[in-house]
Amino acid sequence: MKNLLLFFCSLILLATSVSGQAFASPQGVEVKTGPTDIVNGIALHEEDLTVSNEFYKISFAIGTTPPWGVPHGSIVDSAIFVDGQWTDNRTALIDFLPHSWSAWPSTYQEVNVLESTADTAVIEVRRDYDQGIDLVTTYTVESGSRTLQVSTSMTNNSDKTYEDLLAGYSLCTLSGYMFGPWGTTERGYGQKAEEWFGDYVLGYDENFTLALHYPGVTDFAWGTGWRDLYQNQTLKPGDHVVLDAWIQFEDMGSTAQVVESNLAIKGEPYGRVSGTVKSVDGNLIDSPVVIFERPTPEGKDLLYAWTVGRKGAYEINLPPGEYQVHAVAKGYSLTSKQKAQVRLDQGMELNFNDIEKGGNVNLKVTEKDSQEPVDARIEVTQGPEILVEYVGARTFFTELDNPGKANFVVAPGDYELTVSHGQGFISKGETLKVSVEPSGTHDLSQELEIILDLPASGWYSSDLHHHSDILDGVTPPEYMVRSQLASGLDIIFVSDHDSIANNLKIKKLAQSRDVPSISGIEVSPNWGHINVLPIPLGGQDVFIDPSAKVSEIFAKARELDALIMIAHPYITYGYFHSLDQGMAPGGWDPDFDLIEINGAIADRDNYKALQRTWDFWTNNERYYLAGGSDVHDVWLYPSGNIRTIARVNGQFSLEKFYESLKKGRSYASYGPIIYPEYDFGSTVQLSSDTFDFRFEALSVNGLKKAFVVSSGSSINEDGEIEGAVYKQDLDGAGQKIVSAALTPENDTWYALVVEDKQGNLAMTNPVWVRTP
Repeated sequence: MKNLLLFFCSLILLATSVSGQAFASPQGVEVKTGPTDIVNGIALHEEDLTVSNEFYKISFAIGTTPPWGVPHGSIVDSAIFVDGQWTDNRTALIDFLPHSWSAWPSTYQEVNVLESTADTAVIEVRRDYDQGIDLVTTYTVESGSRTLQVSTSMTNNSDKTYEDLLAGYSLCTLSGYMFGPWGTTERGYGQKAEEWFGDYVLGYDENFTLALHYPGVTDFAWGTGWRDLYQNQTLKPGDHVVLDAWIQFEDMGSTAQVVESNLAIKGEPYGRVSGTVKSVDGNLIDSPVVIFERPTPEGKDLLYAWTVGRKGAYEINLPPGEYQVHAVAKGYSLTSKQKAQVRLDQGMELNFNDIEKGGNVNLKVTEKDSQEPVDARIEVTQGPEILVEYVGARTFFTELDNPGKANFVVAPGDYELTVSHGQGFISKGETLKVSVEPSGTHDLSQELEIILDLPASGWYSSDLHHHSDILDGVTPPEYMVRSQLASGLDIIFVSDHDSIANNLKIKKLAQSRDVPSISGIEVSPNWGHINVLPIPLGGQDVFIDPSAKVSEIFAKARELDALIMIAHPYITYGYFHSLDQGMAPGGWDPDFDLIEINGAIADRDNYKALQRTWDFWTNNERYYLAGGSDVHDVWLYPSGNIRTIARVNGQFSLEKFYESLKKGRSYASYGPIIYPEYDFGSTVQLSSDTFDFRFEALSVNGLKKAFVVSSGSSINEDGEIEGAVYKQDLDGAGQKIVSAALTPENDTWYALVVEDKQGNLAMTNPVWVRTP
């Protein structure tokens, strides 16, 4: 059985870029040692390998440290040759994972060139897992072929049985969107792959599609910018298994070639749908996108596939079955839907002739009282939905250099837009309705009431975990800043994986709006990600090796005089999780400052982190909570959905903000705002038996409950608090002053958990109390 088919023709034609240079047509297969010549590639070590043929080239990280701390030997760069030009890099990572993204210890990595001729190159990567399983992955590049053949063998040479290994392949693209497994809509880990999900995933944009096929998939995981497919494997001593996958690259944003290849891989039958797409005045649409929806087992129609036509004509091969079909094009409306009954070995014609040009929307957003322009996020909450994301966006932002102004094109139809600034924290979103006419121009305005002003009370908010467009991040620096401003954050923050390449640009963008900014980095070993802040931008050596041991990473951060935050501590590549599994190299190191509540992971993992922090406080270990959204794609997820809110006394400075984080004068919030009488992180010496814990709670959504927790309190996986020393129902009030009379018997700590009517929590750092 042939291993991996790799059709890689990703093209980005940028006339002014280096990647737009013309080259002589490559001939045959070539293997080069040394820094890659792929534009924007990261394999720049003298030991790295770049392998190419007439159509594509790929780079292996041998001396270069791969992203996310995976062992050496992975593919980190790829490019293609189209119309006399090599594209820039389209790949962040393609690799085999022996057991999901858990910290997989590897004691050796060897890369060998088994064959190198003008016809064929075979690259062998040897590694191990947990010292017991030997892994051998081979990559075969052939002249005249757009396929890269890949196969991984796993051999258990130990006397240990490895149960339920999630063994498979990870696909991470640079920029664009992700799709699949079909029928799934929620990102996350540890998901079971039912048969109807299919066995391929893909990344795409208007000019490329990169797909991973993995027949036999049993489990999957995905997030912004990456997709993983796994097979559940149990290996007893002496067991050997070979795992093949198919990865495919295409030069247009279509799934037609992917679906066709998947059917061929499995030898499954198909039928064909073809036709034309015309406008209402009878003109052929140059590049129509024809979309096929299919019902899930529950009967819900979801996006299944799409194809891009040329000069109005399209075609696609599909598995037999019933589909709902419509067409669209960039800047145009959606056509009406038609039903297609695809039959085995038969073709059918389906034509569309009712597509119309879109309309322009010009929106002005102002603050209700002052009429000053307001940075805003604009989301389509009702209206025509274009399922292929590069064709039509559903989220827009006001401009950076023209605050309060947004201009965009949408398909004709009736819309409900939600316009917001700091929604759920300092204001409410407002609903704006508009009927967009074909080719029309629509001038709109919206006022927003800013209910709370945190800086006026000495409090400042920042999203302390946010990505731009490095590795699996897809948000260009300008849009990252626009999104954070629209979220009502007071301080701009960036922390990309193992890179500060965008940090200076982001700082300058923030300065253009007189907004302070923090340069951070997310050091990303596979045993646990660590956010380090601030990272200086003065040109000094700030590299922190993600392949280093725990203590070495922490020590380098301290050399930079930075704070250390444990990111998402209990996911599979969280530090606390790896400690519990005995997989953090060097083990426990106490030299960190902050523990993150993360806005992109499952609540149960955040509750574990919160409980662990409470346990630290009970042991008088003064680590403090911080909040970060971990947003990679601002169009899909709002910046600052959880944020860190810190007290700064007197005139604001970033140095004072860092000091507040270090000393716990802060809290993490999904919405509720808290003004305490005693600063969080402070120590109160009691002169009597009673501690009057007073605070003001506020929420633009209305308040539900307030808890005071202390030593002995707990929170379960469902978010239920047990053992609270005080609880008060807040009855939906927008603002409430609470006074809890507490009688501590010993030195202790008290912290707050405040919930709003929508279930959003604020979780504070403690007030330390000393009894007489």
